[in-house]
Amino acid sequence: MQRQTRCVEPMLARPGPVPGGDGWALEVKFDGMRAQLRWDGRVLCIRSRPGRNCSAEFPELEAMADALGPRRAILDGELVCFGADGQPDFERLRGRLRSHRRAAALASARAPATFLAFDPLHLAGRSTLDLAYAARRELLEQLELEGPAWRMPRHFVGRSEAVLAATQERGLEGVVAKRLDSPYKPGARNGAWVKHKHRRTEPLLITPGPPLRRAGRLLARQAAGGRQPRARRQRLAWALGRGEGAAARSARGRRAAPSPAPPAGAAGGAGGGDGRLPRAGAGAGQGCRAA
Repeated sequence: MQRQTRCVEPMLARPGPVPGGDGWALEVKFDGMRAQLRWDGRVLCIRSRPGRNCSAEFPELEAMADALGPRRAILDGELVCFGADGQPDFERLRGRLRSHRRAAALASARAPATFLAFDPLHLAGRSTLDLAYAARRELLEQLELEGPAWRMPRHFVGRSEAVLAATQERGLEGVVAKRLDSPYKPGARNGAWVKHKHRRTEPLLITPGPPLRRAGRLLARQAAGGRQPRARRQRLAWALGRGEGAAARSARGRRAAPSPAPPAGAAGGAGGGDGRLPRAGAGAGQGCRAA
């Protein structure tokens, strides 16, 4: 019996097109957070991709210890929050992070998370890293992981075109192709896993907006039917700033503000702006997260 390691560095996927042939399996890529679940028979621990212990933030997963029972395991997977429409919702998941105790319990009821297990790394006292993906997948299926807050998503062999079409139609993030004969290489991005993200397009409407403190123009998005719950309605997608500092904005505001009217009979008129927004520059903010 091998000693169960504390944490395994996750194997990574290269971006690229989906490989052809029957030597690959496809898994759905959900918009969630990579996570690793470790059960040593006494304590259940959830760690993020960098290795941070986030067990206290997801109390709904504690019951998974009963589901695993005496079977000690380390499972690679993904934490996902699903919205009311059944679609993955990353913003709901983001709101779960860094919550503890009572706040975590309330958050788990408001936005429950699901652990999607897709790879066993250690089972029944032995490492499975050197086994081929197909063999590891068989071991995972024997665990029968189906519970209120955990699941084992399906994988598909030899149906790449149908899976790609179905995931894109349903608005999912994409797919991950995994070579059936590939062992699990911790920390490696060796091409045995390939991630393919769907590209999405939306009609955008750029309009001048109200004089907000940090916005020169508003970028509005026109929802156009499909699965959008608010079809044909505009909603704010992004605000573009002027790319200037606070002092410059303050000075511009003073110049734009109407001056007091001059005393009667004084020469000249009242200076000031005409109330229209100045033309916006090219500054914009952007956020990113690890794939």
